[in-house]
Amino acid sequence: MRKVFKTMLAFGLVAVLIFTFAACQTAETKEFDELGSGSVKWSETETADGYMLVTNEDGKTLGYSKSSGVPLGQKSGYAFKDLNRNGELDAYEDWRLDYGERAADLAAQLPVEAMLGLMLHESAFGVESDGSDATTGFGSMDPSQSTRPFSECMDDYVRSVLNFSNTGDPATLAKWNNNAQAYSEAMDFGIPVSISANPTNLGGANYAGNLALAATMDTDLIQEVAEQQAKEYRAINISTLLGPQIDLAVDPRWSRDNGTFGEDPALSRDLTNAYISGLQSTYSEDGEDLGWGIDSVTAMMKHYPGDGPGEGGRESHTAPGKYNVYPGEAFETGLIPFVDGGLGLAGATGESASVMTSYSIAYTDDGSLGEFVGSAFSEYKINILRDRYDYDGLICSDWGVTEDMGGMIATSWGVEDIPKSERQYLGIKAGIDQFGGTSDPLLTEAYAMLVGDLGEEAALERIRESARRVTLTYFKAGLFENPYVSTGDTKTTLGTDYSMGLADESNLKSIVMLKNDGDAIAATDAKQTVYIPMKYSEGSPSQYGGMIPGVPAGWSLPVDEALLSEYFNVVTDTLGAPTGPAGEDGNPTYTVNDITRAGADQLAACDLALLFVSSPQNGAFTIASGSVDSDAAYKPLSLQYGEYTADSDSVRKESISGDMVETTEAGVYGAVTTEAKENRSYYGQSTVATNKSDLDMILSAADTMPETVKIVVAVDATNPMVFSEFESRVDAILMNFGAQQSAILEIVAGKYEPAGLLPMQMPKDMEAVEAQYEDVPRDMECYVDSAGNKYDFAFGLDWSGAISDDRTAKYNVPVLTEPANKGE
Repeated sequence: MRKVFKTMLAFGLVAVLIFTFAACQTAETKEFDELGSGSVKWSETETADGYMLVTNEDGKTLGYSKSSGVPLGQKSGYAFKDLNRNGELDAYEDWRLDYGERAADLAAQLPVEAMLGLMLHESAFGVESDGSDATTGFGSMDPSQSTRPFSECMDDYVRSVLNFSNTGDPATLAKWNNNAQAYSEAMDFGIPVSISANPTNLGGANYAGNLALAATMDTDLIQEVAEQQAKEYRAINISTLLGPQIDLAVDPRWSRDNGTFGEDPALSRDLTNAYISGLQSTYSEDGEDLGWGIDSVTAMMKHYPGDGPGEGGRESHTAPGKYNVYPGEAFETGLIPFVDGGLGLAGATGESASVMTSYSIAYTDDGSLGEFVGSAFSEYKINILRDRYDYDGLICSDWGVTEDMGGMIATSWGVEDIPKSERQYLGIKAGIDQFGGTSDPLLTEAYAMLVGDLGEEAALERIRESARRVTLTYFKAGLFENPYVSTGDTKTTLGTDYSMGLADESNLKSIVMLKNDGDAIAATDAKQTVYIPMKYSEGSPSQYGGMIPGVPAGWSLPVDEALLSEYFNVVTDTLGAPTGPAGEDGNPTYTVNDITRAGADQLAACDLALLFVSSPQNGAFTIASGSVDSDAAYKPLSLQYGEYTADSDSVRKESISGDMVETTEAGVYGAVTTEAKENRSYYGQSTVATNKSDLDMILSAADTMPETVKIVVAVDATNPMVFSEFESRVDAILMNFGAQQSAILEIVAGKYEPAGLLPMQMPKDMEAVEAQYEDVPRDMECYVDSAGNKYDFAFGLDWSGAISDDRTAKYNVPVLTEPANKGE
């Protein structure tokens, strides 16, 4: 960025910079006392990792690196870091002061180039094996885009970085953090690095994901999970979580339903409150909520104002899914988790420290929901937070919103046809404080546009506002005091017996039993004999440059045989030699014919047949998948395995949303150009689930199993699904949402009574899916099974029948339609 600033002469911006540096206001400072004089209330030691630890009596603990050259100062007997090396105690260096006052003081001192750097949130895709540095940028996936070491980004004042792939063992990640902090600490102002992460599990504790947690409907458990995850994140100094994802899962076809807290506004509100309260607060040993502290992780709740109502269930990472639609006029309903949950925490931190905007355009014919641009560029949407709800926290765009079309993630919906710098300018003007997934120096051009639009003083004030909000999250997380971590603590904090047990509990409580005819699943101490068929995978190529690895074609058991053997006497199929063409390694590959199924005598000896399947899949999460095929015809997204043709009366023949497109036709007096809305309807189109083989396996088992063998289907669901294709042919159905396989086996083996409840409705059929509104929760006709049970929200069975308890009494009530918090 310094090089870019040298080139700003070409843009005629010398006057801007002169004004900028002259306008930097510094708060009143205090000279330090002589180090070690008077009543000394601090001491320091060198840690095993080489950084210094300073302990203040009844005060904050400081950490610094001797290699950074940052000096200590003393005031009133306490130690402080002189981060800007001016020999005085600035307000932002004074840990006794309010976070807001400190952030304002620092922002007032920063030059333009530093503030612009803070407005960028880069991505790191690879940490060096010795923790010395990391590779940033999308270039590791897309050679057309550049990559560079994160240290170079820090030279440009970039201080926020997403550890995108969480590569490296925890100790290596801790070393990387410490090296990055020392590098940053050596620079002017000593602003620490804030490392972020998408929701992830560390150290072997596989906590249930959001939709699975929603199925527990247990706010105390969710808060406990968040508290523990925060400690584990902070062990490697992840201080910002890009989550939780709290969009309402209002359309059952949306590919990101499994990342949400379900479709019910009240449930999502309460789980949002519990999760962010647990994540952001630090707790004393006796459980007192201390507010912000050493175990705190700042939340970035997403994707405001809710990204679930994509027309036809399409996803906004792709151009076909860029429009959200509101046929039920339920835009306000989608705000409930954000404003009643995230902005009204029961915990002492009060509200989510930050918000991430959605990609999508809120489509209306009359423009009543704002500009036809993505949320990061929508003044209408951002002003709801800023003005109506008086939110003064950090607002960050989702990744790639300013990128040109054709990149790995390029989602500049509504502003695709203007230069990147103009997109950045529009985002800043709309109220964005930080752009996700970039360290692009073109932000200097955007700032110049802002100066031209608002004038120098107002433009400077605008970016100073963002610098204050960004650094406020750093202050709340305690990074200015001690951004260093112990590599040894990673071994004592991660993978503990407590964390492993809590993860197991979260998985066990999340599994929903939908059917259990004849007590196919029941409490027992006996070790049953169970047939588990092998499954064939067609294989898939790697995605995103290998970040999502490819899967070779082949046969395998759906669960590790050693784990299965802990619970059952296992009967399975026999795999022959591969007879397919040579693979990349030169060896033959397996085909669907290279298997011999278990024989009749083997099956007759079984108590159960346990079939592991996934809910119907519409394709990999890639651009245009499940939406547009090679000839550009829109396709339906299906929740059934078999072929689905979208030709019922409930399918729109004219889409609600669409781009405006020009057509030119010959007229009497020459060519005539007209503009009309594109029709994105998929009426009459057909599709088949990519994993239809799962249905084939179920039906084959139903045809071949002896009557004495109960058939249990365990569905790993990413979305709701149509059960009419097989429900009547099987004895028991367990539905999980990414649960650990051991938790499923515990229940099937009769060791744990199921307790989960459906966090989403299950449709009667695809016509019911088409008839529901994309923006309205719980408005779908639900499936009723052969036992008469309705697969509605909050339904689930235990060994006694349908569950009826405090959870169902609280949440199985009429759905909320608008926030309780109306704002100002």
